[in-house]
Amino acid sequence: MNIAFVNTSRGWGGAEEQMLAMTPELERRGHAVSVVARRGGLILDRFESNGHRVLPVHRTGFKAVVSPFLVASQVRKEQFDIIHSHRDHDLPLGKLLSLASRAPLLLTQHCLPNKPSALLYNLADRVVAVSEYIASGIRAKLPAIGARLGVIVNGIDPLMFADPDREFWHHHPLVGERGPLLGAVGAFYKGQEELIALLPGLRKVFPQLTLILIGKDDSRKHLLVEQAERLGVTDAVVFVGRIPREQMKDALAGLDLNVSAFRNEGFGLSVIEGLAVGTPFVGYRAGGYPEIITDSSTGFLAEEATELSDAVISMLSADSKSRSKRVEACLATTDKFCLSRMVDTYETAYASLKGVS
Repeated sequence: MNIAFVNTSRGWGGAEEQMLAMTPELERRGHAVSVVARRGGLILDRFESNGHRVLPVHRTGFKAVVSPFLVASQVRKEQFDIIHSHRDHDLPLGKLLSLASRAPLLLTQHCLPNKPSALLYNLADRVVAVSEYIASGIRAKLPAIGARLGVIVNGIDPLMFADPDREFWHHHPLVGERGPLLGAVGAFYKGQEELIALLPGLRKVFPQLTLILIGKDDSRKHLLVEQAERLGVTDAVVFVGRIPREQMKDALAGLDLNVSAFRNEGFGLSVIEGLAVGTPFVGYRAGGYPEIITDSSTGFLAEEATELSDAVISMLSADSKSRSKRVEACLATTDKFCLSRMVDTYETAYASLKGVS
């Protein structure tokens, strides 16, 4: 099949990581993939640098009026079989490309939309959510969507997470020999302030406990720095910025616990990445987390902050035998969330849609 991914977002997150993982796997299976991306954006740069074909589109200024039609003209000539949008804001552009190529339009929704528009979502021939949490939220607000909505959970390539360096943080100049180590991945609107608020209590039990914040968010970092100063735990919070993709397995494997206080995570890609290297997860029973952490062998999901803190203490206090069993349980989840299984399901969806538009 000839497939066009559509994502004109400015930034880079879990949705974009999944696109980047899917593209070579689809190409390995004999499909052709092109990516319609914002000119000058991160998506265009990263896909091009990885050797993938990109169709740039202007999204600002006067050229934004003409550019989608120029891309549509190119798409029409190339006879795409599937137009696959990865953000609902791109559905109008996706529909234009769908009409130009006479190909069905599939939307994958990677987060829970606040106010999904029936008019917008009706542009898609099929909608896929990456978790039942997202799917349930869409159904509640758009009950008429019915059978057009399904779930395909995210997946990762186990080979990308093989043989990690568990001493990664001990080599890091900002961390060294401190520990135990908690790590939180993501932009700084994802509950990091709640984690910092737990540190004074946690440090009474583990004086050298350190929270490593993985991600870059300049607009909010100063708020977290100020909070740590007020609570007297400045030395317990380490900002390491973004970690290169090829080093994420080492960064996650070097943690004692992967943690989050976010309650609205659509799925939790960093959670399954952590499990793939044997690192358990502690967070709230909210969002997509309950679909990943199904029992206490791979982590713990709390209802409120005190329970979250108690879970961290309990898991860090476990003996070596219990920790080893937990690592084994985490590694055993890899098959459930593997990339090949995810792409199998998308291939089935593509085949069922072919000729629908």
